[in-house]
Amino acid sequence: MKILSSAVAILTTIFRWLSVACVAAMALLIAVSVVLRATSTPLGGEHELVELMMVGVVMLGLAYTHKVGGHISIGLLVDRFSPRWQAKLDVLAVMLIAGTCLLIGWANLRMAYDYATGSSISTDFLSIPLFPFKIMVSLGFLLWGLQAIVSLAEKPATKTDSGRALAGGGNP
Repeated sequence: MKILSSAVAILTTIFRWLSVACVAAMALLIAVSVVLRATSTPLGGEHELVELMMVGVVMLGLAYTHKVGGHISIGLLVDRFSPRWQAKLDVLAVMLIAGTCLLIGWANLRMAYDYATGSSISTDFLSIPLFPFKIMVSLGFLLWGLQAIVSLAEKPATKTDSGRALAGGGNP
């Protein structure tokens, strides 16, 4: 498990910085586009490029956001439970996240293969093929699923109401 944890940590860091690079590239592209429009020489296709870079920003940042606990969670109901039940529900939630993300990642990987081999789907104006972005979606969800598994394994045990340790941690 330590090898998986190390590999996921390295990939999460790489994806994080690629996501940051996408944000920087988007900002630069938008600034250049505004300047060129002001000089009556519009840059064609910048909307498509920004939309495709947004895929990178979101998908490459999913695992890192999970790692730092940045995804939105609402505890209106769960916060009323005992620490033992909160820990159990936290484990269940992370297991559902991992399963769902791995399933979505696999489905998108299959779709990317179809896009690459069968139907060549591309953007309208610049005709950029979409299969690399489907691969990015797939990798983002797969890494998020793996990050969820690693975070579940790394959570410290939480004491239950009876004093016994409950694997998977939780919010005391």
